[in-house]
Amino acid sequence: MILFRRPTWQDWAFTALCMLIFAAIAIPVGTMLETLRWAPDLMSTETLRVALIALILPALLEEVVFRGPLICWRERNDRVPFFLIVPLLVAFIAWHPINAFTFMPQAAETFLDWRFLLVAGLFGLAATVMTLRSRSLWPAIVSHWLMVVAWKGLFGAPSFL
Repeated sequence: MILFRRPTWQDWAFTALCMLIFAAIAIPVGTMLETLRWAPDLMSTETLRVALIALILPALLEEVVFRGPLICWRERNDRVPFFLIVPLLVAFIAWHPINAFTFMPQAAETFLDWRFLLVAGLFGLAATVMTLRSRSLWPAIVSHWLMVVAWKGLFGAPSFL
């Protein structure tokens, strides 16, 4: 399946670079805006539970929905137009408040906060770049999963996760 093409080592190196850039922006911004706080707790059962669940939702499912169409388009065309990239990025950001109103009301305080949505948008942009470069969802899926686990295990994510 084209969505799950195996990334090359160069794709993984590019993914690592994208995540370093994302972290270099998101950690100071999140700390300054008080949406992140250093609170390491990597080995707790709660963090391990989140690590297991987050691989499916949000990582796999959100990346298939919000980045998958980019790969499908790219397989048939040289370039992916902004009229596809921008709405998918906006939809990714908007999904979080929609999710809070529908499936996760316990997440409303976080998912409706503009500061969270700003960082989510930065990640969505990074995931879009990784996906377009690699022509695979794996870099975005793995990065999304690592980001959620780091948020919970290192930066004190709320307990709704």
